[in-house]
Amino acid sequence: MTSIHSALVRLNIALQKNGFWEIQLENAIKRAELLDDFDTKQVSKEKQTTKSELSNFERAIRAGTRALSLQKRFANLSKPTTEIINSHLSIRSNDRVNFEDLDLDKDDQRQALWDAINGSKKWLQETRGLLHGVKATEIVNATVVIYKQITGKEPGLSSTSTTSGKNYTTPFEQLLIASLNSAGVAISAQGARALYLRVYLKKK
Repeated sequence: MTSIHSALVRLNIALQKNGFWEIQLENAIKRAELLDDFDTKQVSKEKQTTKSELSNFERAIRAGTRALSLQKRFANLSKPTTEIINSHLSIRSNDRVNFEDLDLDKDDQRQALWDAINGSKKWLQETRGLLHGVKATEIVNATVVIYKQITGKEPGLSSTSTTSGKNYTTPFEQLLIASLNSAGVAISAQGARALYLRVYLKKK
């Protein structure tokens, strides 16, 4: 079983940055597990409450509500809603991980919050149920984002007809498999490739 550390080494990251990205992936796995738990345990009525809270908060941002008032509104949201918003903020930024880290007097950070809320609403509306569930799907999403941040490139997939053999994995595939394995998702190279394709074809 490949490790996240080994997969990052293959990306030729500066040694002093390897630990930083390893922590980012570990945090992404924890967030994926949290979302998986939410999706499994929350009943329909509670999900409707979260949807309503997200919509109301989004409207408050659009209306230009002051930063202090937005902070008070956030403090009154239910725990599932705040966790989902923070999860989507984290996916979009390595520096501003949680709502509390945002300076909502700045337009770019207010926009980041608005994007995170919209991402949260879309996530709630999606029909999930891929073979490996929400956790694996969210790990795919997070790994893609982090891979792009590290390399500046789109993820690359190996071909089934490659002369390197059917077990060959690209650097992205190795990172994805390592992340999934670290979360307890046992998956082959072919399975990881198929999972990635299903997640991203679904978005198009």
